[in-house]
Amino acid sequence: MSAYQSPWEGSGCRYHRRVKLPKHAAAAVLFAVLAIFMTWPLLPNLNRAVAYPGDPYINTWILDWDYHATFHQPGRLFQANIFYPAKYSLAFSENLYGIAVVLFPLRAVGVPPLTAYNVAMLLGFAMCGFFAYRLTREVTGGVAGAIAAGIFYAFVPFRFTHSSHVQYVWAGTLPLLLYALIRYARVPDWRHAIGFGAAFLWNGLSNVHFFFFGSIAIVMTIALLRPPLRRIAVTLTVALLVLAPFLYPYHEASKLYGMERSWDETLSYSAWPGDWLVDNFAHRPYPTHSDPTVNPERWLFPGALALCLALIAIASRQWKPLVLGWSWVLLGFIGSLGLHTPFYQLLFNYVPGFHAIRAPARWAVITHVGLALLVAVAVGWIAKRAAWAGIVASIAFIAELHGPIRWYMAPTVVRPVDRWAAAARPHAMAELPLSDQNDEYGVMLNATVHHRPIVNGVSGFAPSEYLKVASLAQSWSDDLVPELARIGVTHVVVRGVGLDAPGRAWLGRMVDRGLLGVVKRFDDGAWGDWVFRIGARGDSPELRSMLGGHVTYNESTFGALVQPTGHEPLKGRATFSGVALSPFGVREVNLLFNNGRVRYPATLVTDPATSRWYRFYDATTKPSYARTFEARPANVRILTDVQVEIVDGRGGRTLLDDRWIDWN
Repeated sequence: MSAYQSPWEGSGCRYHRRVKLPKHAAAAVLFAVLAIFMTWPLLPNLNRAVAYPGDPYINTWILDWDYHATFHQPGRLFQANIFYPAKYSLAFSENLYGIAVVLFPLRAVGVPPLTAYNVAMLLGFAMCGFFAYRLTREVTGGVAGAIAAGIFYAFVPFRFTHSSHVQYVWAGTLPLLLYALIRYARVPDWRHAIGFGAAFLWNGLSNVHFFFFGSIAIVMTIALLRPPLRRIAVTLTVALLVLAPFLYPYHEASKLYGMERSWDETLSYSAWPGDWLVDNFAHRPYPTHSDPTVNPERWLFPGALALCLALIAIASRQWKPLVLGWSWVLLGFIGSLGLHTPFYQLLFNYVPGFHAIRAPARWAVITHVGLALLVAVAVGWIAKRAAWAGIVASIAFIAELHGPIRWYMAPTVVRPVDRWAAAARPHAMAELPLSDQNDEYGVMLNATVHHRPIVNGVSGFAPSEYLKVASLAQSWSDDLVPELARIGVTHVVVRGVGLDAPGRAWLGRMVDRGLLGVVKRFDDGAWGDWVFRIGARGDSPELRSMLGGHVTYNESTFGALVQPTGHEPLKGRATFSGVALSPFGVREVNLLFNNGRVRYPATLVTDPATSRWYRFYDATTKPSYARTFEARPANVRILTDVQVEIVDGRGGRTLLDDRWIDWN
């Protein structure tokens, strides 16, 4: 055993060589329970809840692709199936591999991609709390302060602002990284050096931003702790060699596609000092400053309690942990200011990788680690004078940081056209219309079913070929199909519901000229999904009916919520109405609010005009539904959602797309 003694040993920085397992196990259970409580009702909706129907779909696709590629094309992990025929398309965003590997056992036993994603969300919150607890207990030796620090770090407002980014919920790797370094500084043997190297590797695999931010923070901390370098130099070298195959594709993609942020774009996502007082519109038990004109990336207020405790910590005079905590706080604060500072200008101009980072404000994650240390010091110092202080601080953090979350309920039914793609395995596909980025998110989520190459995609960057195809698609250019054929696309999927009159006219021309031949129609709402083969002839009366602006026959239950649209806030009296049809008849329609926890039945209505329009469904004698509320029910939140549930004549349950509602 080395005789080295860290300069961080001594008064004000206590370390315990042995800690009873039950204490750590109890803390792990506590943070798991808090993760469920603070994100409720995520747990009962693991298969469908997302922060919003956008970036969570991208991250679900990434985690799914990591699993699929690892076992089907391990040497081509970064040659993902979006943005066909682009290379290194996984490198257009985070690769999340360090998160994905934790989910591999779940995926292996059949857990669906979106459910696995939400398990990662819950694990992320719990791990943030637990690893912040382990770090701060290692530094301060106190349980009460460590629990309070863990609660703060797990549920800091930034975490909820970025609840659509699982990689920022999965921020426990940063306190784990610092914990591993401190453990090595105390006992610089090979076991702790390997632990530090493993933590560094996991942090880099989980979040590329954390790799850059954390590496600089660790270099600073090594300068403060001054541990022997030989052993960690070896393990860091090994970790970097393992990371190299996960970082090199970003370098190659950058060269191929110019994946760099402009000065002006990076500057717009660089925080101002005042942004650290901008809250994220969550309810707090005290007045806060929120500003919708400030980009959400710059809503950096960490909560008043943490800021107060950080100042109180100075009174403890525990200089060694104070220096460590404040150094991380200041590094993260300065980094978040981005191009407003010479520090980040230097990184942006001269350090590889920083030119591709869009939002320097995310350096806030480094500040949060430092604040967690200061919270633990302050609460521990107060607890020496009042034993109840730790419990009070923990409860206060829960009260300050907790607020009801309005999740979006994602679709869970697999589209028949995606099942077809999984079985038929077309060489490459394009899905049209390609005019709305929101649709691209859904296409990526659907791609987790079939893993076939698709032209579609949405990510941090977009290659030039995609932009060219998107431009042709948005104008319904006659050059679109020849361009798709040129790049190797063999099949086109057309969502009937998305076709406007120019789109239907374009599709008719393509079929008439033999550029597209219909393969099959698949159920998806009233208009269906249509598969065409490029360069083949094929037509049908059903297709011509759709091209003429008429709905076509569905073998499954479907419907729509017509009012309210969700684009305008509701005030007082509100009517919810729409259509619900099925070949088997419709037994009942229900309105589900508050993520499905509040249910109100709607009234089925006879509607001759709707029956004539949807002429195939004689079994549905009352195709419309409506429910009027004179005022918002007391058990429905102001910021809520509504989802229509259709129960058909066979008892089958169909859920329509979720819709967010602001109802005063």
